[in-house]
Amino acid sequence: MPRTGRDQVARAREDVIVRYRHGETLKALAAEFGVSDAWLKKQLIRWGVPVRGVRDARVLRARQERRNDP
Repeated sequence: MPRTGRDQVARAREDVIVRYRHGETLKALAAEFGVSDAWLKKQLIRWGVPVRGVRDARVLRARQERRNDP
């Protein structure tokens, strides 16, 4: 029986949480697992993970870009 993206997220729960907390985006994680970002956001909230707002995501992205500049 093939695993669905939702099943894969459930099995990789701790990894998903760590990666999100370390700056990966909802959109990138959702695409990797084949689920919608709206569904993944609901899962993170159910798991008690604070979800970044748009402003927080922009700040994080800017910090990461500065780190990657030569």
